[in-house]
Amino acid sequence: MGAKSHIARWGSSLAVRIPKPVAEQWGVREGSKVEMAYRGDRLVLRKRLYDLEELVSRITPENVHAEVKTSPAQGNEEW
Repeated sequence: MGAKSHIARWGSSLAVRIPKPVAEQWGVREGSKVEMAYRGDRLVLRKRLYDLEELVSRITPENVHAEVKTSPAQGNEEW
């Protein structure tokens, strides 16, 4: 889907408004993380992708989840 927008000032930065139908089709909302890259005269905007290393680096003793026991051992597992 194509749409027209314009550049506006947002504090000391500039912003582009994403029309609601485009945001809905793209699956983004307020607070969604995005990445920007330029290729010649084009600006490419895409959903921010995470990698496992980045996610694991944010685990702390305060936010780590406890182990969950789902069922008794079924074979030769050692616990």
